[in-house]
Amino acid sequence: MDERIDEPWEPGEDADAGYALFTKEGRAVADDGTPIAYTFRNPSGPKVPVLFANGWSCSDAYWGKLLPALEAAGHPCLLPDTRGHGRSGLPRPAGRGARNLTIDDLSMPRIARDLATVLDAAGVDRALVVGHSMGVQTALELYRFAPERVVGLVLVAGTSENPAKTFYGTGIGDHLFPIGAAVVRFAPEVLAPVWATIGPASVGHLGARVARAAGPKATKEDLHPYLLHLKATDPAVMVLMAGAMRAHSATDLLTRIEVPTLVVAAGADVFTPARCSEAIHHRVAGSELLSFAEAGHTLPIEEPEALTAAIDDFVARRIAWPAKRRSRSRRERSR
Repeated sequence: MDERIDEPWEPGEDADAGYALFTKEGRAVADDGTPIAYTFRNPSGPKVPVLFANGWSCSDAYWGKLLPALEAAGHPCLLPDTRGHGRSGLPRPAGRGARNLTIDDLSMPRIARDLATVLDAAGVDRALVVGHSMGVQTALELYRFAPERVVGLVLVAGTSENPAKTFYGTGIGDHLFPIGAAVVRFAPEVLAPVWATIGPASVGHLGARVARAAGPKATKEDLHPYLLHLKATDPAVMVLMAGAMRAHSATDLLTRIEVPTLVVAAGADVFTPARCSEAIHHRVAGSELLSFAEAGHTLPIEEPEALTAAIDDFVARRIAWPAKRRSRSRRERSR
């Protein structure tokens, strides 16, 4: 029998025990009842708080080197698991082929509101939002939803609209996606043989390199936690979320962004090619563009030291911040 579908679903406490790099000790509850797990590192750090927005299907492995480096530089670091991933739940059990969910349950604005909920739960008034891949779309939607909470944006290897249009430099994937998505939702068993092949790390790393999903500096050790996360995540939920990405556009918002923005492009990215980042840069007034010519879509894994230095420099030059600022608890915020 199916689980009750009128109650939020939450994974077990050990759901991410085999792959999480950061313990998700925090728990927020979204306005639709979905439990969102997060970690908050260095909460009393003196520099600008950083809120990380995950990419599609991504675990905390993508921030495994960048987050500690920014933490060591003095930034409070706030990292949630995306709903339906890791320790975060869903508004109801997904069911076979995610039949109990709608695209609105996993939309970019919906995930953006989750990010705002995590800021509230952690007692952080404002943050620099660092988004990668799909996280660029959700970071932009967070700015649309609550611009007063965003002091700046760092948009890494992403796009402001449907990524399927530029997938491998062609729009074929955009046209084929509805067929593949329908198959997965109505006959999810077809993916079982594929999911069974995920891992070991050496095989997954080779596959990622052959598909050009991973850049030359992404090692099998870097990708191993992500592969374990991928194997543990419901593929039908991921496909529905991919559909939500495909239905989304924040291009209309770009010319209205008024906070300092750093756009980071990956020159060898075949998922969201550098031209996607360049298009964002040209539309956001006063934005800065940083390019890594040889990096792939795994840029946060490949260039954590250079990204840390660039973000720290960007913040120092462009964002005014008190020398000492502590985060307030939810109780203090309500007074």
